[in-house]
Amino acid sequence: MLYPWQQSQWRQLQQAMQQQRLPHALLLTGPNGVGKRVFTDALARSLLCEQPDAKGLACGSCHSCKLLDAGNHPDFMLLKPAPPKTSKSDNPVLSIKIDAVRELIERLSTTSQMQGRRVAVIEQADKMAHAAANSLLKTLEEPGEDTVLILHSARPHLIPITIRSRCQKLAFPIPERRLALDWLQQQGVSDAENRLAQAHGAPLLAVDDEPSGKTVLDAAGREAVANAMLARARRQSALMYAAELAKLPKYPALSCCLDWVSDIIKLKTAADTPATLVNAAARQSIGVIAAQADSARLFRFYDGLCEAIRQESIALNPQLLWESLLISWDEV
Repeated sequence: MLYPWQQSQWRQLQQAMQQQRLPHALLLTGPNGVGKRVFTDALARSLLCEQPDAKGLACGSCHSCKLLDAGNHPDFMLLKPAPPKTSKSDNPVLSIKIDAVRELIERLSTTSQMQGRRVAVIEQADKMAHAAANSLLKTLEEPGEDTVLILHSARPHLIPITIRSRCQKLAFPIPERRLALDWLQQQGVSDAENRLAQAHGAPLLAVDDEPSGKTVLDAAGREAVANAMLARARRQSALMYAAELAKLPKYPALSCCLDWVSDIIKLKTAADTPATLVNAAARQSIGVIAAQADSARLFRFYDGLCEAIRQESIALNPQLLWESLLISWDEV
């Protein structure tokens, strides 16, 4: 399955395959919620299928497709971030360790067992440890005959330039708004315009249909963040929500907070100019907070939140992190 906004990228790769110019290493980039993982799966299946259809999509019925469905294809390798083996945290820091990359390289050094292509997929490639990324360089340069490596990432700037320079980039931007809205309406999504705005234009996030593990918040998580950020409008302390936020995946929760702070800054600084808000349904409460907030403290909190996002891969006690942030928020 491909999404409507992925058709041009698919045609581009199919044309390259027909002309025997398919790159041996691809880097799929774009924000969460645009379907990079779905596209990667469709591409891997197409490359391994014994009889793809006229559009290049896998048939789903050949021996190779059945092996993929069963998770037993000998020429398909999947590498994705994992928590440390000794971690007991509910929300551990995920990474791709050097041992996992070395195992992938070893498997790629053997010949194809089905006399066809070999395909390796690295999900969230920005999670590769530095040593792991370095160990992959030679394989990216000389992957072997009929071998395709597919990396994808929502934050490619965190991938070493030595890796990026050895891959052909395929970008998946936020789709055109009307195309995204039409698709959401076809999925039966109510209030599609507000949902799409809250998802920053990413259709799969608007329907909670992004299979990206702990990179996005579900509806309950978004509500928890909203309760904390709007607490002062209800004459409450945001600190009372620290324990609840500490249970959420760190990066998406911090990013969701940043959306609320950005909305407040917009109303604080926009004066008489109408501002487009991510959380437009809460405009009145946001306006109350904007009127009360001290500008200097508000911008300092924004900077601190950005720094917390930048350092989200560092293993910190989540309870202490959120207590520190919410104490500062109560003082804005």
